[in-house]
Order: sequence, then structure tokens, then C-alpha cells
Amino acid sequence: MRLGSIVATALVVAGCATYGGRSVFAGGSTEAEVRATMGAPALTFDEGGGAKRLVYPRGPLGLETYMADIAPDGRVVSMRNVLKDDTFYGVHAGMTKDEILRLIGPPGDRMAYPLSHTHSWDYRYMDTWGYRAIFSVTFNEQDVVVSKFTQRIERERGPR
Repeated sequence: MRLGSIVATALVVAGCATYGGRSVFAGGSTEAEVRATMGAPALTFDEGGGAKRLVYPRGPLGLETYMADIAPDGRVVSMRNVLKDDTFYGVHAGMTKDEILRLIGPPGDRMAYPLSHTHSWDYRYMDTWGYRAIFSVTFNEQDVVVSKFTQRIERERGPR
């Protein structure tokens, strides 16, 4: 019985090791290997000339969204988690919903604000300092970014 538990635990750990695509390498892996490791992508974007971007959100409560850029020959150009402060710094007013999807993928949560005729997309992630946080981007009725903000949802508790 104990051996069975050890084997089951090892299989779970091995499965988790590739869940984020850690076994996929730029220049050395193929699109087929990405799909075998990560599964079917949530979104696929045509990047022109036969290149494509595969999107793998690990939500809705996950803290990562992986993007695999695939060259026309089927080789992986890059594989990275895009839910990072550095990525969010590039979001600015005037961007379209499609540009946001291409940059950071689908949101973990959506909310409508009928009185202001806006709606937001929220992304949970681990910020630069290791805190759980939410990045929120707000769109107008034309699906154009009007604002963004980041808020930590986990904070150290100090003396009161």
C-alpha cells in the first residue's frame, strides 16, 4: 500500500513538473511537444507568415498564463509566463481587447459596470515581490482600454 502511495505521489509531481511547460525549450522543442505537454491551447493567434502564438491560461484561480510562440517551421521560439508586472506595464489606455488577449491572454474574471458603461478583466498573479495580486484592466463600450490598476490581495500583517 505504501509503495502505491509513493508511486502515485511521484506521478502527480512529474505531471506538475510539465504543467507550466518547463520541459519545453526555445529552439529545441516543437509545437507537437508543447501540445503533448500542455494540452490544447485556450487560444491560438496567427502571427503571420506561418508563425503562431499558443495561449495556456492556468486559471481562473491560477497565477500563470503561458504563451508559446511557434515559428513557421514548428519550432518553439519562446515559452513564457506573461502574468508579470513587466508585462502589465505595457498595457495602456487606447489598447483594444484583442491586443490585451494577445499580450496577456483571457482573464480569470470579468465584471460589468452598467452605470459607467465599462467592464473589466481581472488577472490573478504573483507580483514581483512574491505577493498574490490582481491586475485589472477596464474597457469602455467599444472594448478599448480606459484604465488599469494592480492590487495586492495578500499582505503581510504587521503590528496593529
